[in-house]
Amino acid sequence: MSNLFKDLKRYKKKVSLIDEKFGEITYSQLVNEAEKVKKKIASNSVALLISDNKSEFITGYIAFLQKKNIISIIIDQTFSVNFILKIISLYKPNYFFCSNRLKENFKKNVDLKTVHDFHDFSIYRTNYNFHEKVNFKNFLLISTSGTTQNPKFVRLSEENLKDNLYKIIASLKITKIHRTITTMPLAYSYGLSILNSHLLSGATTVLNSKSVIDKNFWLTIKKYKVNSFGGVPELYKYLKRINFEKYISKSITYLTQAGGKLEEKTLKYIGEICKKKNIKFYVMYGQTEAAPRISYLDWKDFFFKINSIGKPLRGYKIKLVDKKKKIINKINTKGEIMFLGKNVSLGYANNLNDLKKGDENNQKLYTGDLAKKDKQNFFYIV
Repeated sequence: MSNLFKDLKRYKKKVSLIDEKFGEITYSQLVNEAEKVKKKIASNSVALLISDNKSEFITGYIAFLQKKNIISIIIDQTFSVNFILKIISLYKPNYFFCSNRLKENFKKNVDLKTVHDFHDFSIYRTNYNFHEKVNFKNFLLISTSGTTQNPKFVRLSEENLKDNLYKIIASLKITKIHRTITTMPLAYSYGLSILNSHLLSGATTVLNSKSVIDKNFWLTIKKYKVNSFGGVPELYKYLKRINFEKYISKSITYLTQAGGKLEEKTLKYIGEICKKKNIKFYVMYGQTEAAPRISYLDWKDFFFKINSIGKPLRGYKIKLVDKKKKIINKINTKGEIMFLGKNVSLGYANNLNDLKKGDENNQKLYTGDLAKKDKQNFFYIV
């Protein structure tokens, strides 16, 4: 059994998820359902999980991650049928987990035998042999950003995830009284990170598939007294467009932004509204290859260091290097971000054979992003 979610049961009657269909789901209920699922699946397996912002998916996701010696591959339900079939042929998963409506797309091409049904989701067994020769240090595979039609995945260990999650929880001070809402697919590393950090904190996640431009999104926030949400630059551009000041609920205490650089005009706009409404706004930087968060700009520094990605999360290091990978120490000098931390992924995978590999990165990641740093060691993407 893995250790990532082993302590969830200690939160007992605390609400873990709020689902539009099932209402409030306590941690006890979530753990008990995941235990039932876990008994239906075998070790020495590769599992393909098709994500959906639904409580059934999260139950299955927890079960697969808790089971010893399973490598889970997570992709989004919006990926094309042909792409998913390509993933199946390349990685030969023993289990296929998806909503029942999606199964209809695959039953002609893949031999699927139902292992477990729960509500609108099912776990299916394929006819591939179990995998005893893969390296189970590979714990979770997530698609790299922007490569939704490329079978290249980031190989993450359990330690990568845990290390990053506990640093996020400490930096954002997430506690069991917090409530967040999903604004991204869970197959996206940033969206999954928000869910995981709230689960580990005993906090509550409101499951949502609506856009921020949908009035019902804001009604849901108000109804369930949501404290925070996160988003990529596109989400904040939408917020500016709809003048989100008139929608924002009094319950919101902080927002996070990551997944790319937000233009200064929009940063200032969001920052000014947050200041007026007594909301903290944290700009973060990360990559899927870093499980996924690397740095954050504390709210107290926001207006003094506008455009900065801040400083690395505690315990991590950012160095700038030149084309020859030599460290640059001069301030305001452009270089590639080299990142050092226990959250750095093991490497990449393009097929089943790559799951035999171990740690190829040794806690060092060359991000490909160019940046500079100022006198106070705040970093800026250039």
